[in-house]
Amino acid sequence: MLPFRCFLTNRSWQCTLTRRKSTLTSQVDCYVFALGSSQPPRNIGWVGVGELNFNATSLLFRGSLYWYLWQHESESNKIIVFDTTTESFRLLCGAVVPGCHELFEMDGMLGMSIFNMEGTVIDIWVLQQDYEREVWTFKCQIEMPVMEIRAQCGSHEDFWNVLVVPRDGELFVLLRFAGWLLQVDMNGNLLGVFLVLTTS
Repeated sequence: MLPFRCFLTNRSWQCTLTRRKSTLTSQVDCYVFALGSSQPPRNIGWVGVGELNFNATSLLFRGSLYWYLWQHESESNKIIVFDTTTESFRLLCGAVVPGCHELFEMDGMLGMSIFNMEGTVIDIWVLQQDYEREVWTFKCQIEMPVMEIRAQCGSHEDFWNVLVVPRDGELFVLLRFAGWLLQVDMNGNLLGVFLVLTTS
């Protein structure tokens, strides 16, 4: 049994996802165990989603953990939800928009940032308070100052690592690009450029 991903650790429990490999099948199991306990981990099953391909970053929101599932363009976008109280899984439909997706919390709502494939625009969607209906609403669009970023960093790379961060009722975008960390506001203004020092 090989460890695959660690979900969350808090003071009382830990949930770990493992993958069992054999020549015929690949089975995914999720185990919960009490930290400091001598009891063996409990297998609590897994949500049947077919092939697993999800974002390694989880979001803890209202007592549940959320992971965005990467899907083919022809398929609907799904989010895995793990309820930490009932120790159960379910699937939630995400906003059906192509691009790179990340989850975050904003003003008490579940948010989703979608970075288009060209790397020029980030769409922000929020899940309405009625979670049962799974209705996502478009909130805003952030246009990235691509030319200014490339000029500041002296690079024309096409790869961006993007994170949307809520703060004081507003959103900020953190970009990792060509060895630099950049901060952009909701209006697409470049607020700061920082050189990222790496050690070899």
